[in-house]
Amino acid sequence: MAKKKAGGEPELNLDSLMDAVTNVVGVLMIVFVVMALNTARVVQKILSDLPPVTPEEHQKIVDQVKQMPPPPADPKKLEEMQKQAETDMKKAIEQLKTVDTSELQAQMKFMDLDVFKKQLEARKKERELSKVETDKLLAEVERLKALLDETPVFKPPPATYVRLPNPRAYPDKPNETRILVAKQGVLSFNQSQFLKPIMDGMDKVKSQLEFQKVEYPPFAKLVEGILGANAQKAWPDIAPLVDHVQLEYAAQAYKALSDGGIPPTKPLLAAIADIAVATRQTMPVVAEAIVAAGKGDVSSWVKLDPSRDPLKPVIKAAASGGKITFSWGSNTQEVKATPKDVAGYFQDLGKLKGIEDVSKNRTIYDAMRIETLLKRAASNPLIAGSYAFEPKIIPAATAVQLALTPKGGGGETVESMKQPNSAYIRMMRDIKADPNGVAIFQVMPDAFETYLEARKLADEVGVPATWEFLSKLDLTVNVPGYEVQRYAPGAVRRGANGSAVISIAPPKRSLD
Repeated sequence: MAKKKAGGEPELNLDSLMDAVTNVVGVLMIVFVVMALNTARVVQKILSDLPPVTPEEHQKIVDQVKQMPPPPADPKKLEEMQKQAETDMKKAIEQLKTVDTSELQAQMKFMDLDVFKKQLEARKKERELSKVETDKLLAEVERLKALLDETPVFKPPPATYVRLPNPRAYPDKPNETRILVAKQGVLSFNQSQFLKPIMDGMDKVKSQLEFQKVEYPPFAKLVEGILGANAQKAWPDIAPLVDHVQLEYAAQAYKALSDGGIPPTKPLLAAIADIAVATRQTMPVVAEAIVAAGKGDVSSWVKLDPSRDPLKPVIKAAASGGKITFSWGSNTQEVKATPKDVAGYFQDLGKLKGIEDVSKNRTIYDAMRIETLLKRAASNPLIAGSYAFEPKIIPAATAVQLALTPKGGGGETVESMKQPNSAYIRMMRDIKADPNGVAIFQVMPDAFETYLEARKLADEVGVPATWEFLSKLDLTVNVPGYEVQRYAPGAVRRGANGSAVISIAPPKRSLD
């Protein structure tokens, strides 16, 4: 029993506490021993159940362990990262709560599902149409590929002779030989040689080619077009000029005098014809100057001065006090400024020496007689040569024309030209030997390759030459030296004010 301390309080009894602790410790020791025994038995059992391991297998397991990748991260670090991610996610959630989505919601309200459906359908149709077109294009590509596979490989033609041009001056008096170049070959034509026998025959009967009798019907259309109803009345006055003056000009002069109040008599017309030659003008121009002088204006007449020295004029005229003083060289005459007196002066002027009958030095032939003669010549094979020709009268032309057509078998092929002593080579040598000889190659549109071969041979000989295109092999040649009367007005171009237009001559030929 515990003893009490002095002062009346009982003492603490530690024996009972020690006994209890001793009992607890003893029980725990017994439990640990039992657990140790059980663990030993379990380990013994596990070890006994394991298969035996050889040193090689053990080493293999060790190597496999070494080859295993290291753990991805430290668990503590993973835990810290997880906590940090959770913290970041809470912050993002708080930020999302503050985002303004009112505009997006307003847009969503206006979205119409039916509209999108229609647009979708339209896009589908477009896609289908595009697919159809694409299929067509693919089919066409395949077709073209097939055609390309069947297309033979292009083989370029052999090289062609090409020469660089060498421009040179053209001879002043050329003797031209035309080389007509067709696809099959070439045909030569020397105009002077061709015309020589024809002109020799015409020269022998020249007087027979003049007008034997002047009849009105062939000139009716021409004269009536100028004079109208007065044509037949004027015919007796203008017809005598047929041998020396174009009747077109005589009719125009007649009209100018008549319209100006001056009687167009036969002597006055003859004088005007001579004065026109002396002043190097036409009859209508002289007649208009006479009409103007009859009205007191002599400026038109003075402008016709034939003098080449302006300080020494041949024509002088001055009007004063109702009179006109005319001078032709040293011959001076004063007349009244009236149409009648002025006409009388010019009629007398036509009788002046150096003017009288100068128009008769010119002869104009009858085109119909020339045509008849040439038709007979065309039937003569010695004259025609390699060409058949037919004379033609062009109403507005002052020369009879010959329409030439090459006869069959008259030319040379490319192969025959290349022979050393071919007719073509001999012709080139003849042209080369002539100081004024020139070869003019006239090339058909489809015969340029033939021309290159012909030109190559000409260049080897050294022939002066040039070339031009020819629309057809038929040629037209004027009969030179025999001017004929026109039966229709000449082709004179007029400007907007009725004045004659000055035509620009084509560029002169040059050798190339």
